[in-house]
Amino acid sequence: MPLPSAALDLPDPEARHVLRFSAHDVPAALDAVRDGLAASGAEVCNLQLKAVGVLVEGVLRLQRLDEDGAVRLCHRLADLPGVLSSRVEHQWGFK
Repeated sequence: MPLPSAALDLPDPEARHVLRFSAHDVPAALDAVRDGLAASGAEVCNLQLKAVGVLVEGVLRLQRLDEDGAVRLCHRLADLPGVLSSRVEHQWGFK
């Protein structure tokens, strides 16, 4: 049964987003995730941190966040102390 067009325009609360970021070290990465998520309302599905030389790469998988919220969170992460880069890499789910 097709959905009404208005239902297709609503953000899917179960859509998932993957944010990748880099930081100077593990404490900076963890602080950035905590501080960045504080105002987002997102639910963390998974957080991975990996040392790459002297830096840390982070992968943050989220749900209960729409596309605009993921982009805002990405910008918030990038502006936090110790974070070198941040980007929304993937989104999956039904929209």
